[in-house]
Amino acid sequence: MTTIQLPDVSVTMTLVANLQASLPDFGHLVDQFGHPGPALRQLGLVHWENGRFDTAARTFAAALSLNPKDPDLWRDLASVYSASDRDELALAAVRESLEIDPGNAQSWQTLAGVSDRLDDMETTEDAYRRAIALNSKAAAAHLGLGLLLFRKKRYEEALGAVRASVEFDPVNGLAHFALGHLFFIMSDFTGCANAFDEAARLTFELDPLSRQKRARALTFQAMIEGGVQEALQNYSDIAGEDREDLAIIMRDAFSVLSASGHLDAAAEIGRMRLAEKPDDPVRRYLLDAVLGRSITATPTEYIESYFDQFAPQFDSKLLGTLQYNAPAQMAKLLAPYRAGFKSMLDLGCGTGLAAEELLPFGPTLIGVDISSGMLAEAARRGGYAELVKSEAVAYLETTSNRFDLIFAADSLIYFGDLGPLLRAAAGTMVQGGLLALSIEVAGQTGFKLQPSGRFAHSLDYIEATATDFVILEAVESDIRLEAGRPVPGLYILLEKR
Repeated sequence: MTTIQLPDVSVTMTLVANLQASLPDFGHLVDQFGHPGPALRQLGLVHWENGRFDTAARTFAAALSLNPKDPDLWRDLASVYSASDRDELALAAVRESLEIDPGNAQSWQTLAGVSDRLDDMETTEDAYRRAIALNSKAAAAHLGLGLLLFRKKRYEEALGAVRASVEFDPVNGLAHFALGHLFFIMSDFTGCANAFDEAARLTFELDPLSRQKRARALTFQAMIEGGVQEALQNYSDIAGEDREDLAIIMRDAFSVLSASGHLDAAAEIGRMRLAEKPDDPVRRYLLDAVLGRSITATPTEYIESYFDQFAPQFDSKLLGTLQYNAPAQMAKLLAPYRAGFKSMLDLGCGTGLAAEELLPFGPTLIGVDISSGMLAEAARRGGYAELVKSEAVAYLETTSNRFDLIFAADSLIYFGDLGPLLRAAAGTMVQGGLLALSIEVAGQTGFKLQPSGRFAHSLDYIEATATDFVILEAVESDIRLEAGRPVPGLYILLEKR
């Protein structure tokens, strides 16, 4: 643990005498305060403001040798250490300040800034929240917390924190800039454009990406208000030199508007896109999903085509943007029930994200997926004894393997009617084998095709359909983000009767 050595008092008094002799203004400060400690602090602040960080730090340390219980001096020392990239020393100094006075909001805010530089997100969040609890109008603390939550992809909380910052400091361009990006993620397109405009008005120059988002926001809002064709025609004028290809705008508008519940506009865009490529299985199926057509299973040609295209960027999108971690959650669910398995099946293995979680349970892991692109990524990742290209039910009905674990992370979302799959899974499992799966939760009984093209199921439906299994445990947890908001789901562990 880093400690800070303060100079001996005699050394400090010699410094004070020299300063009084060489700097008349310093002598006046000593006379004014009646003590050299506050005068040293004022001198340290002058050095700090003029970028003389080392000299400022030595001056604050000298002042502390005379008054080591002054929390404000310790905070000043922490701040100047942080300004000179001596973060461990800064952390030690601000903790000294808080030990003396734990009720100082500014010291908690300083701790937050130092911890953030040290990539200690949990301490940073806690420190910002303590600062706000002590001073609810601390705009900088609200903004710092909002930016931290933004990085942690807790977008709804981040939006609330940044809004609070703007309420208490409405002329902070950075806060409006952050609001613009958060409003876009949360599909408040009018709010996004207004926030970016306010940031620019406050001389916070927008970068090209932000200008593109602003143009998208205005275009998407115009689409929502009923004019898709007109919005597309006006897009180039809005975006100017930052304009993107219209095909990309239409693709992303369809995805964003369907995810955020603007289904009429999404359907109009979907029809236009399908008219361009009437034989495209991805466009056809996603339009069916947005229109709410009655479908009991995702067409295999859609799954294969979509994931072949998506495979190269699948991991970064799922793990980074969407905050998906189902394999780790499901492995944690498994661990208390069984230490190991002889033969494991990763059903719908995708790029092999589950391999790292499953291999500690046993050496024999088979992966099955319908997408050759995803299987190629899984092969590069490694860990599988065998990788098989097949539709899930077809594989289960024809394999001669007998599994004591079937792991289906994010696979059942492409099946509405789960009866055939669950019966086929039971048929290839040993008695007492475990089936671990994840589902998105339907807001009603049975199952429902969502505008995303994924199915959601109720727990009652799983219980009624999985007649060859006993449910051991069902854990509620978010599955991913959708339009910046968590998607509720269930992780379920079943045992073969």
